[in-house]
Amino acid sequence: MNSESKAVQRAAVVDEVSKWTVGLGIITMSLFALSLPILLLTAVALAPLLLPLVAFGLIAGVVAIPFLMVRGLVRRIRRARRRDVASERLITAGEPAHHHP
Repeated sequence: MNSESKAVQRAAVVDEVSKWTVGLGIITMSLFALSLPILLLTAVALAPLLLPLVAFGLIAGVVAIPFLMVRGLVRRIRRARRRDVASERLITAGEPAHHHP
């Protein structure tokens, strides 16, 4: 094959792909105009079903917040105690075992 026939084949492929993409674009745009009202009606119809889920989520959050706060405070207290114990161990480890005046 010479380069001229390859160029013609490439042009034919590009032309065919261009035709298909234009056709798909036309179909997509026409279907989108029909699907938009269906999507909006579906969202409006499902909104009452979502309200209990939102309410449940808010209640769960209100109940969970105190538990999470207590849990965080307990962890902070435990860390502080561990640091105090560790620092006491370092201090006592640095002191001599027998202290004679």
